[in-house]
Amino acid sequence: MTFTHRLFTAGLSTLSVLALSTTAATATALASPTTTDTAPGVPPGLAAADPTMAQPSDDPFYTPPASIPATPGSVIRDQFAPHLLAGFDQDDAPARADKILYTTTAQDGSPVATSGFVMEPARPWAGEGPTPTIVFAPGTRGAGDYCAPSRAGNLLASADRASGNINVNYEYPFYALASAAGYRVIVPDYIGLGTPGQHTYVNHTEEAHAVLDVARAGLSFAGAPADSPVAFFGYSQGGGATAGAAELAASYAPELNLKGVFSGAPPANLEDVTDTVDGSMGGTVLGFALNGAIARNPELAPLVDGYFNDEGKAFLAETADQCTFTMDSSAPDLSGIDPTDPMASMRFDSRDLTTDGRSSGEIIREDADLCGVLMGPDYRLGDRPVDVPMLILGGTNDDTIPYGQTRQLAADYCASGATVTFLTDSTPAVLPGTGLGHAAPQANHTMQALDWLGGRFNGVEATSTCG
Repeated sequence: MTFTHRLFTAGLSTLSVLALSTTAATATALASPTTTDTAPGVPPGLAAADPTMAQPSDDPFYTPPASIPATPGSVIRDQFAPHLLAGFDQDDAPARADKILYTTTAQDGSPVATSGFVMEPARPWAGEGPTPTIVFAPGTRGAGDYCAPSRAGNLLASADRASGNINVNYEYPFYALASAAGYRVIVPDYIGLGTPGQHTYVNHTEEAHAVLDVARAGLSFAGAPADSPVAFFGYSQGGGATAGAAELAASYAPELNLKGVFSGAPPANLEDVTDTVDGSMGGTVLGFALNGAIARNPELAPLVDGYFNDEGKAFLAETADQCTFTMDSSAPDLSGIDPTDPMASMRFDSRDLTTDGRSSGEIIREDADLCGVLMGPDYRLGDRPVDVPMLILGGTNDDTIPYGQTRQLAADYCASGATVTFLTDSTPAVLPGTGLGHAAPQANHTMQALDWLGGRFNGVEATSTCG
């Protein structure tokens, strides 16, 4: 089996057909020669556990300087970012966007640089109060630096022929809609996604810090008051990031004037998610998550040799720097396809990757160290109270994030006294295991979520479905 072909297949979704056609028009090869120089400004403790943090980025903008500001949310540098809504030649046009490099915090408290971008409104805000800001936490883009939203060509799409990665900023239309409605848009890349180091995929502590600090940095860069009205929007990985940010906002960034949080299909319980994606076409996320967990918890590294066969080790190596969408120029291997059920042949099965044939979910449940990390406070949601209104979306036929865990997360927040509006998407199941069931709720309810956030900005009291 060639993993390049498997991973390309696993990355396909309803969005990919449009995205790939766009990429054909905007793709650029951005690969640069590799270097063994040491990147400055990297916390020694993190570099010891994750040596890739000590390597400079292939784009100098994303390489941290010799020292970074210790204060979370500090802007380190910025760079003009042309994109479709603002045009490409007018750097003072409405909806102007700029990349920013800023300080945030790793799970152990170390200051670390990460990146993102700020997009100004395309038209003036017509609602109550000052211009509001929506921080959009990205959904799954992959684990490689090239996959960062701010690195996409024209903030939309591009391709790197050297690595075979395709960067598709498939949520760009949402950013454009929000900007056109008068919102300032801020988007983080997350820690290690763009900047040096392994991306800590679905580590809700680090993703929450990146979201909260990009709000701080983006407001500062825009010259807006620190108490400007802010809301968070996220789906899938982004939904986990915004839920994590809601949990940590009061203690980590109490000065933010947070009005509301949308969390769609958040991965609140990785044990359940692992069982759901295993046997689907989206199993590459297991590689993203495990690589990130090992980078912050090096005591888990021996598990690779203990549990994974050669095929499994190759899978982890490939997913360490891969995007959700990839190119494969080789001829597909059709020998293993069952003509009576061709889709089944393209689905991920972690039992093929382990030395004893156990699934990833079984290993997580049975290994106390691994379970302690992936079910611990950095990855699990719902154990900390929130004090901001939340809109939580779950799909009854979501084939990636089980509906039951999303509903349970809402119940947990309700029990803590939060104001929660729970929204159910009941789109019928279509081609289960392909990711269509996961994509449908976002496509169906994004405008409703933006309207809900608009209500919070305009002083409308949020209703609660708790109880």
